[in-house]
Amino acid sequence: MSRRSCLISLRCTCPISERCALRCWTRRFGRPSPRRGSAGSAIPFRGSVTRGDANPAGVTTHHLPRFVFDQICDGSVSREGITVLRNGQYSLRKLRLRTFAEEAAATVDQQGPFAEVESAWDLLAEAERTSPEVVEDVLMYPMVGVWLSRALRQVLGMALDTTPLWSEVGVFHLVAAAAAVRSGLLFEIVVPVVHGAVMLPSVGAFRIATSFPVGHAILRNTRHGLTLTVLGRTTSPPLEPVKRHRAAARGRIVELVFDDLDPYREFTAPLPAGPLSDQESAEWRKLMDEAWDLLTACHPECADELSACLAAVVPLSVEQQVFAASSTAAFGCIAMSPKRSALEFAEALVHEIQHSKVNALLDLVVLCEDDDVCRFYAPWLDHPRPVTGLLHGLYAFCSVVEFWYLQRDLVPASLVRRAHFNFAYRRHQVAQVVRTLSGAPELTDLGRTFVAAVSVRLAACPLLGVPGEVTEAIEWIIAAHRGVWRLRHVRPDEDVVAALTDAWIEKRGPSRLCRADLVATSPETGRTTLATLIKARVVDPERFAALGVVDDAEAAFLSGDMDRAAECFTTRLDVAPEDVTAWSGLALALDSTALRRLPEVVRAVRRSVAASTGRAPDPGQLAAWLDQAAG
Repeated sequence: MSRRSCLISLRCTCPISERCALRCWTRRFGRPSPRRGSAGSAIPFRGSVTRGDANPAGVTTHHLPRFVFDQICDGSVSREGITVLRNGQYSLRKLRLRTFAEEAAATVDQQGPFAEVESAWDLLAEAERTSPEVVEDVLMYPMVGVWLSRALRQVLGMALDTTPLWSEVGVFHLVAAAAAVRSGLLFEIVVPVVHGAVMLPSVGAFRIATSFPVGHAILRNTRHGLTLTVLGRTTSPPLEPVKRHRAAARGRIVELVFDDLDPYREFTAPLPAGPLSDQESAEWRKLMDEAWDLLTACHPECADELSACLAAVVPLSVEQQVFAASSTAAFGCIAMSPKRSALEFAEALVHEIQHSKVNALLDLVVLCEDDDVCRFYAPWLDHPRPVTGLLHGLYAFCSVVEFWYLQRDLVPASLVRRAHFNFAYRRHQVAQVVRTLSGAPELTDLGRTFVAAVSVRLAACPLLGVPGEVTEAIEWIIAAHRGVWRLRHVRPDEDVVAALTDAWIEKRGPSRLCRADLVATSPETGRTTLATLIKARVVDPERFAALGVVDDAEAAFLSGDMDRAAECFTTRLDVAPEDVTAWSGLALALDSTALRRLPEVVRAVRRSVAASTGRAPDPGQLAAWLDQAAG
């Protein structure tokens, strides 16, 4: 295998540890010592790699210029800054690709028809010699990054699912073929058939019509065009090209792919293609154009970021109900469910592109010395997150805050209340995480600068003009979510629970409550119906009326009858003592400090008293008793 081609001349000269999900660099190179940025003009890269073959023995060290870090902290990154981040991602992707090829070469006996990894590598190297910009475009295609992360896990024995090794390795042949096709090379290569199709990343798909399942085909590019040989039969099937789109407004342009074909488009194990109908495709393009018009008019700096960074949008089905998602492995890619308006589409674009920026940043600098243990509360998620996850959400939602801060004065009158809600809700969430991370020992100096910058940006978006009923609804929703989260994930100290149980039984005053630090994972997720109803009542009365209220406790709460609501929630707890939504609702109805701050302690003491005496105390009375110690 030619290790001197320009594609291959990448060598790790110091340890590299990937901070996202892969972790294979730790296994291969060892864990590096965390590095903090200097006060100078540049922040050193985690690892040094050689780029280019003009001087294979030389080493180019990636640096993050200070101005790029400052731009990231300030929120909007210039095209030059995005290029720095993208170049770092490209070097890292090529380094991973080399590792993959070396490891794959050691497992040829498990690769079936795709054992000739060297041939695929040589084809890719030839394409790079011919058209280096094409190879970069193919390798940086987001779904290639998703595949590469999975394939690297496979060859390193860290597979996440049962996808066969030979199948993942075979996709490398498709990557090489895609680069060769776009470079105009003539070639012949064995390629995998995945879910009945041969998918060339960034190019398109060939459908394989056979009455028998097939796992591979021979792809040829000749002077007469592309052919596929399957089960000994050669044809020239039509190519279904990827759906490229170009949006332009006010002199700003963004070019992307609506990817409904690639097996890795949803950042998971390979999936069948989900081609959009002509009508669906037209609707996605229309919304993209309208969102682009909105962004260039109202948020030009966000538009500039997207122009430099966005590569693909993955249309998800309505049933998936995913507002928007991204992946550490798919730089510049956003997956989302269909949107109702250009406003929602624009919000999703602004939000998710921030994650690509943070992912690229975390591959260049160390913001936190995190052990990746999920133990922190993220107000926008139902499960615990590590510090890195908080940094991601903090940064991405800060841009959403800024988006809605401006949109409140721009949207039609019918949407003003919703805009106020979205702005204030996200601002409360981000502010809460700023408080969580301020002074966190896990943060490096750069991490503290990063968090402080978000705090400054929040201060520039004051909570002025938000209607009082919107503010009240947000406070209830946030309290309900946090309460449910603690009930599901926080385990109170057993000694504290025992002491409080004894004090209750002996009719003594409670000892001072202490916050529990033990956070456990729980499979339970989902929002409470009460929170959904509270929001709908404030921002969408028609939807609120359509939803209806079937629970007596929720009906009483929404009508303002808190005594009746507390009574009904208590009745629910008598029937189902572990009902987290009933505990959360009771906390709101009673406005109990103990139930709001430490609902898991109240529940645990009630459970313990019931076990000791055979009778569970009234939860409202118990909460009032514990309120004495919760101040």
